[in-house]
Amino acid sequence: MAEPDRTEQPTAKRLSKARERGSVPTSQEMLSAVTLIVLVLITIPMGPKVAEWAMLEIKEGVSCDYSHMANAQTFLAYGGQKVKGALMIMAPFFIALMAAGVTANVAISGRNFSMRALRLKFDVINPSGGMKKLLSLSSTVKLGLSVLKIIFIGGIVYLYLHDKIESLATFQWIGSSQILGSIATLILGVLKRICIGLLVIAVIDLIYQKWKYIDELKMTKLEVKDERRASDTPPEVKRRLRQKQFEFTMRRMLQDVPKADVVLVNPDHVAVALQYDGDTMPAPKVIAKGREYVCEKIKEVARAYGVPIIRRPALARKLYTTVDIGQIIPDSLFVAVAEILALIYRLRHNRRG
Repeated sequence: MAEPDRTEQPTAKRLSKARERGSVPTSQEMLSAVTLIVLVLITIPMGPKVAEWAMLEIKEGVSCDYSHMANAQTFLAYGGQKVKGALMIMAPFFIALMAAGVTANVAISGRNFSMRALRLKFDVINPSGGMKKLLSLSSTVKLGLSVLKIIFIGGIVYLYLHDKIESLATFQWIGSSQILGSIATLILGVLKRICIGLLVIAVIDLIYQKWKYIDELKMTKLEVKDERRASDTPPEVKRRLRQKQFEFTMRRMLQDVPKADVVLVNPDHVAVALQYDGDTMPAPKVIAKGREYVCEKIKEVARAYGVPIIRRPALARKLYTTVDIGQIIPDSLFVAVAEILALIYRLRHNRRG
């Protein structure tokens, strides 16, 4: 069956859920462009000061002054002073770049923080998945766009430098200090044009990324209709439906308790029913579990059908928190559960004998 066409714009609820998952529109091109522009802007006023500091450090370095190496304490004090000086001279750059990155992110994606985005995704570090992404059509398109971006920026720089070839020839007749100033002006001109080129690319990429984000979240007509119907349902009706669903789920779960081989309890708060069939199951599985009221119901059914109830507080809590209903137990708990099942099988055998 063909998938329904997603032609409807995403609703506010769908957009909100996407943000809760950490999915927001973003543009790496815009972030890169803003970072470079801010770096150039902060370098213009700070450049002479940084150059003067660097020259003083170089002169001091080649002065062959070994007084600061007289002893370990003097050397550590000297090193600390130099590190402090370097941090002080670079602090405006770090602060400006950090502020630019945060501001650009907030401007593009809005203020949003989601713990789900920080979860470890094993498919990201899976080598086979990485190779598939590397050889995918999307990666090929990104590679092509990167090449086009380099050609575009390179063309801008080439046209600028091509017009400056005649002025470059005059460098042989000017002094060293004038050469440094001219080179700095030339580099600044190149950086300005690179920033303009990257900004043009970034604006195009931002428009595309926002369009792509909305397009991926588009909904079918049925989804919009269902969401509207759910939002129009009165709260008391929703509570009643949830109660009915809970009762139905619990009833189905309790029907499986008689099939259990053992019920582990903690002893009044948690109950976990386990079933194992060596012919059809690789390991025991949880067929029912519950706390408080549900725990008492599971024990009540187990007593009625003669299912053994074993008190194992730590193991019951571990199974309750780590294994869902219908899932087999993890390998780390297999030995502990196997010992209990072996004990129950021996008791049954002795009774029959």
